[in-house]
Amino acid sequence: MARLTIDTGTQGNPSTGDTLRTAMTKVNNNFAELAGDLQMSGNTLLSADTNGNIILDPNGTGQVQIEADRLVIKTTKTATGVGNTGDVAGSISWDATNLYVCTANYDGSTVIWKKLVLQGI
Repeated sequence: MARLTIDTGTQGNPSTGDTLRTAMTKVNNNFAELAGDLQMSGNTLLSADTNGNIILDPNGTGQVQIEADRLVIKTTKTATGVGNTGDVAGSISWDATNLYVCTANYDGSTVIWKKLVLQGI
Protein backbone atom coordinates (compact mmCIF):
# COMPACT_ATOMS: atom_id res chain seq x y z
CA MET A 1 0.00 0.00 0.00
CA ALA A 2 1.26 3.48 -0.78
CA ARG A 3 1.45 6.16 1.90
CA LEU A 4 -1.90 7.92 2.28
CA THR A 5 -1.73 11.72 2.35
CA ILE A 6 -4.25 13.73 4.35
CA ASP A 7 -5.96 16.42 2.27
CA THR A 8 -5.74 19.53 4.46
CA GLY A 9 -7.75 21.64 2.02
CA THR A 10 -6.84 24.87 0.29
CA GLN A 11 -8.03 27.42 2.87
CA GLY A 12 -8.44 27.87 6.63
CA ASN A 13 -11.66 26.07 7.61
CA PRO A 14 -13.97 25.95 4.57
CA SER A 15 -14.30 22.13 4.68
CA THR A 16 -12.37 21.58 1.44
CA GLY A 17 -10.07 18.88 2.87
CA ASP A 18 -10.61 15.44 4.37
CA THR A 19 -13.02 15.08 7.25
CA LEU A 20 -11.50 14.33 10.64
CA ARG A 21 -12.71 10.73 10.39
CA THR A 22 -11.19 10.24 6.91
CA ALA A 23 -7.90 11.84 7.97
CA MET A 24 -7.55 9.66 11.07
CA THR A 25 -8.41 6.54 9.04
CA LYS A 26 -5.49 7.42 6.75
CA VAL A 27 -3.23 7.90 9.79
CA ASN A 28 -4.27 4.49 11.19
CA ASN A 29 -3.69 2.80 7.83
CA ASN A 30 -0.24 4.39 7.46
CA PHE A 31 0.81 3.22 10.94
CA ALA A 32 -0.69 -0.25 10.41
CA GLU A 33 1.42 -0.68 7.27
CA LEU A 34 4.55 0.51 9.05
CA ALA A 35 3.92 -1.73 12.05
CA GLY A 36 3.18 -4.66 9.75
CA ASP A 37 6.59 -4.47 8.05
CA LEU A 38 8.73 -4.33 11.20
CA GLN A 39 7.88 -5.33 14.72
CA MET A 40 9.55 -4.48 18.02
CA SER A 41 9.64 -6.80 21.01
CA GLY A 42 11.65 -5.29 23.86
CA ASN A 43 15.07 -4.60 22.34
CA THR A 44 14.48 -6.97 19.41
CA LEU A 45 13.66 -5.78 15.87
CA LEU A 46 11.72 -8.45 13.96
CA SER A 47 10.91 -8.83 10.27
CA ALA A 48 7.26 -9.60 9.53
CA ASP A 49 8.33 -11.48 6.37
CA THR A 50 9.17 -15.16 6.82
CA ASN A 51 12.90 -15.53 6.06
CA GLY A 52 13.02 -11.77 5.35
CA ASN A 53 16.22 -9.78 5.65
CA ILE A 54 16.52 -6.72 7.86
CA ILE A 55 18.54 -4.13 5.94
CA LEU A 56 20.08 -1.02 7.46
CA ASP A 57 20.85 1.26 4.52
CA PRO A 58 22.22 4.73 5.31
CA ASN A 59 21.75 7.48 2.75
CA GLY A 60 24.72 8.86 0.79
CA THR A 61 28.04 8.38 2.58
CA GLY A 62 26.41 7.45 5.89
CA GLN A 63 27.57 4.36 7.77
CA VAL A 64 25.99 1.74 9.98
CA GLN A 65 27.82 2.20 13.28
CA ILE A 66 27.73 0.11 16.43
CA GLU A 67 28.38 2.12 19.58
CA ALA A 68 28.83 -0.92 21.85
CA ASP A 69 32.25 -2.49 22.41
CA ARG A 70 31.33 -5.77 20.67
CA LEU A 71 29.20 -7.30 17.92
CA VAL A 72 27.88 -10.79 18.65
CA ILE A 73 27.11 -13.45 16.04
CA LYS A 74 25.27 -16.01 18.16
CA THR A 75 25.20 -19.04 15.84
CA THR A 76 28.34 -20.85 14.72
CA LYS A 77 28.88 -21.88 11.11
CA THR A 78 31.90 -23.77 9.83
CA ALA A 79 32.33 -22.53 6.28
CA THR A 80 33.55 -24.71 3.43
CA GLY A 81 35.86 -23.31 0.73
CA VAL A 82 33.31 -23.35 -2.10
CA GLY A 83 30.46 -22.51 0.25
CA ASN A 84 26.75 -23.24 0.06
CA THR A 85 23.65 -21.85 -1.60
CA GLY A 86 22.86 -18.48 -0.01
CA ASP A 87 26.48 -17.58 0.85
CA VAL A 88 27.18 -14.00 -0.27
CA ALA A 89 30.22 -11.73 -0.27
CA GLY A 90 30.65 -9.93 3.04
CA SER A 91 29.24 -12.72 5.18
CA ILE A 92 31.13 -13.47 8.38
CA SER A 93 30.92 -16.70 10.39
CA TRP A 94 32.87 -18.50 13.07
CA ASP A 95 33.42 -21.76 14.89
CA ALA A 96 35.58 -22.76 17.87
CA THR A 97 38.88 -22.45 15.96
CA ASN A 98 38.36 -20.10 12.99
CA LEU A 99 36.83 -16.84 11.83
CA TYR A 100 35.56 -16.97 8.22
CA VAL A 101 34.94 -14.21 5.66
CA CYS A 102 33.04 -14.82 2.42
CA THR A 103 34.72 -12.93 -0.44
CA ALA A 104 32.31 -13.69 -3.32
CA ASN A 105 28.79 -14.94 -3.98
CA TYR A 106 28.22 -18.70 -4.11
CA ASP A 107 28.44 -20.18 -7.62
CA GLY A 108 29.05 -23.84 -6.80
CA SER A 109 32.69 -24.04 -7.91
CA THR A 110 34.76 -20.99 -6.86
CA VAL A 111 36.47 -20.94 -3.47
CA ILE A 112 34.69 -18.04 -1.75
CA TRP A 113 35.52 -18.40 1.96
CA LYS A 114 38.77 -17.32 3.64
CA LYS A 115 39.62 -18.25 7.22
CA LEU A 116 41.61 -16.78 10.05
CA VAL A 117 42.83 -19.27 12.66
CA LEU A 118 41.95 -18.18 16.20
CA GLN A 119 44.60 -18.33 18.92
CA GLY A 120 44.37 -17.58 22.63
CA ILE A 121 45.66 -14.21 23.86
